[in-house]
Amino acid sequence: MKQYDKFIISNIETLKSPTIYFFLKRNGISEHFIKALRKAESSILLNECPATLRSIVKNGDILLISKEPSTSNYVDECDGNLDIVYEDEDYLVVNKPHGLACIPTRSHFSNNLGGQIMRYMHQTIPNFVLRIINRLDKDTAGIVIVAKSSFAYNKIGKIEKTYHALCNRRLDHDLTINKPILTELENGINKPKRVISPDGKPSVTHVFPIKNYGNYCHVKCTLETGRTHQIRVHMSSINHPLLGDSIYSDDKSKSHTFLLLKEVTFKNIHLSIPFPDDWRGYIK
Repeated sequence: MKQYDKFIISNIETLKSPTIYFFLKRNGISEHFIKALRKAESSILLNECPATLRSIVKNGDILLISKEPSTSNYVDECDGNLDIVYEDEDYLVVNKPHGLACIPTRSHFSNNLGGQIMRYMHQTIPNFVLRIINRLDKDTAGIVIVAKSSFAYNKIGKIEKTYHALCNRRLDHDLTINKPILTELENGINKPKRVISPDGKPSVTHVFPIKNYGNYCHVKCTLETGRTHQIRVHMSSINHPLLGDSIYSDDKSKSHTFLLLKEVTFKNIHLSIPFPDDWRGYIK
């Protein structure tokens, strides 16, 4: 059974044209989502009657838009202990541990976060489509936000994120790292390791030391950009690679990189998670 989001048409005099299409555009609905609505049967109802994107609206009309016009999926269910941080009708927020891939790969096909989410969501939404809003590296732990529908995915807006990390060597002052990051290709495929390069994309990381512990430091990081491996690349570039980072340092002694997405804020919802158990031996 389809689920719909409800709109009451208003202020049509401000629309470029009084159609459902321009009403949706004014309300921040993306072209990608609108394209899915166009293709799906019974995805738009105007005053309880089937409508199209070209249908004319007037003030006071009731518009229903399918939350999930697309039902295609590619992720199989898998077992796992899903750590749920928050849930409402639009979003599921979970705490991903270190060492767990967000989506299936050849080496993590039957053990990944996406498959665990699918198993949980299929209990209430049989045609659920996996839409992870903020993927984390397999080595990175922390908060992962999942949209329960295409509509929720397109309407989430700005997400504020605060990462915590343990880096090598002491750090005694706040700093901003502004260095472009390049994804190199090999035979047309992205290399796993990113590099600092003037040919890369603009990348800005703000670093705030919390406490020094001998030869390493606990830091907090916020990002102006969201490049793959951004914190890891930037910290390594200033000779403060993260503890356990086997790609951007020579540290092979730990089971994972000590990087955690600890806090997020979206749609006036603020969430924070505790440090993983194995962090407790390093911070006090």
